[in-house]
Formats: sequence, structure tokens, C-alpha cells
Amino acid sequence: MRRFELFAAAGLSFVVSLPMAMAAQRLPAGVPASALLLLRYDVNHDGVITREEMDGGLKVDFTAADENKDNCLDPPEVRAENQRRLERDGTEASPLNDWNLDGCVDMREFGNTVHSYFELADKTKDGRVSQAELRGPSMPLAPPSGAPRRTGMAQDGSTTQTPTNPTTGLPY
Repeated sequence: MRRFELFAAAGLSFVVSLPMAMAAQRLPAGVPASALLLLRYDVNHDGVITREEMDGGLKVDFTAADENKDNCLDPPEVRAENQRRLERDGTEASPLNDWNLDGCVDMREFGNTVHSYFELADKTKDGRVSQAELRGPSMPLAPPSGAPRRTGMAQDGSTTQTPTNPTTGLPY
């Protein structure tokens, strides 16, 4: 019964702290909550995360997590860092994993998720991630004015026929 009480108390403290953590980190309009993973490394607050800003921030975070300063996060250090991430990021937390199972999370493993997200978000491959890139395909920018809209309706309000692929007979 004691274990359940501890688990329930931990869950309650998480639920109570989550809104406070999310409120403290306001997101720009249209940017998904997962973008906080990169936005926290925008050192100069210009809305653009550069590879240099990200790498510098990751190095600072790794150094802070490496309590015994051996350039390796052992299991207790990993647990402590994962707890910090959970408290800071709530449901958007990205836990550390020792992917090669050598008993050590090194700098490469520490930054793996952030680097992967950066590479996916950097659509222009210029080493910079803008807020427009963070919006991604789920939140596209508005089309230029005058661009044709694909609504399935003609300008006069009548419905239009959906074009089909002549090979499959299925709609495009």
C-alpha cells in the first residue's frame, strides 16, 4: 500500500507542476509544444536556433548533469537528469537512454534527440531553424494571396468533381 501512496503522490505533484512549467515557457503562435526542445537553446532570443547555439547549450546541460565530471553519465546521473527533464518539460520530456548499453551516456547520446529534431526541422539545411520551420507541415504558413484554394467547390459555390488517377481510379 505504501508504494501506491508514493506513486500517487508523485503523479499528483507532476500534474500540479505541469501547467506551471508550460506557462513559464510561452510558445509562439502555431509552434507545437515539442518545439520547446529546440527553443530553449535560442540564446539570443531572436526566434532562430543556430547549430552553434544548440551545441553550446547541449554542452552546458551535459556538464551540469555530469556531477562527477568524468564525461560520462552513469545510471544515477541519468536518473537525476531524466527527473529534471520531466519536471521541466512535463509530457514533452525526452528521456535519456544509454543506446549502446555501455553503462555510460556520453555527449553524443545526450544530444541525440535534440540533434535529430534539429535536422528534421532545418528544412533549408542552412544550420538554422526558424519559427516558420518549427511550425512544420501541421501548421503551414498562409498561402500567398491570390493562390488557388483546393476546397472541392467552384467559385460559384457548386461542387466540383474530385480528379482521379486514371491508373488506379482513386482520388489524387
